[in-house]
Amino acid sequence: MRRLTVAAVLLVASVCAGLASMQDGRRVIDVRAERFSFSPSEIVLEAGEEVELRITSDDTAHGFHIRGTGTNITIPKRGQGAVTALVRLDKPGRYTFECSRMCGAGHNFMRGELVVRGQPAGAAAP
Repeated sequence: MRRLTVAAVLLVASVCAGLASMQDGRRVIDVRAERFSFSPSEIVLEAGEEVELRITSDDTAHGFHIRGTGTNITIPKRGQGAVTALVRLDKPGRYTFECSRMCGAGHNFMRGELVVRGQPAGAAAP
């Protein structure tokens, strides 16, 4: 029974490592775009944290735009690699990301949110 528990913990740890890892001191988050959705559709960040979003498509080409920022990139269709977006948001709040490339009938519903918590590093509390 103990071996089974250890195996289950290792499996969960390896799955979590695939979802978010560290590269060059920053967190790397894998994001998949497919048929009118992003997965994960909600990503939680700390204010001032720089993260690398590694985005792939499981079907056609899509766009990735974060409202209120200059981030707007094209995600190549399945099998043609990933694109990377470095994101650092200093102000707490909710930032909508969306597909910015017409991808079909459900295109307008292809959205997600970056949830930014806390205060930027080094900021004094009010």
